Amino acid sequence: MRLIIRDDSAAVNILDGTVEDLIGECKHYEERIKAAGGIELFLGGIGEDGHIAFNEPGSSLASRTRIKTLAYDTILANARFFDNDVNKVPRMALTVGVATVLESKEVVVVVTGLRKSLALSKAIELHVKTVKYFKSIEHVQNEVERAHAALLKKGAAVGEEQIGSME
Repeated sequence: MRLIIRDDSAAVNILDGTVEDLIGECKHYEERIKAAGGIELFLGGIGEDGHIAFNEPGSSLASRTRIKTLAYDTILANARFFDNDVNKVPRMALTVGVATVLESKEVVVVVTGLRKSLALSKAIELHVKTVKYFKSIEHVQNEVERAHAALLKKGAAVGEEQIGSME
């Protein structure tokens, strides 16, 4: 593995949820990806229910960048960014689709904290669709399953009350 660091902010593309034409932004984002020859590196996170980006479990394998209604659990989890006021959390978000991500040359999913680690372990163990899609990418390493095998063993002994207090 090589780490190449370059200052090329034009190569970094993030959806802009503040524009007036959100559908146009989604289409334009897909066009920029195509014009660039695809996504070289997709960097994303996992939600507590196993969603990647805002592709909730059950999202279509053929989905593209779009406006997505957020699951209530996702809204609750994001309240921490809005003064812990669930009423301030947007009900919709822009997200890259599953197909868009699957076409990336490299995919890195960052998992932080006990709750998200448990979510990833459960998603792998229970074959949650969103994570299952990404397991099919040839660059995804089997290390994820090995790294979380110990967590699965430990997690089985941890009660739900303890999990809630360990965020």
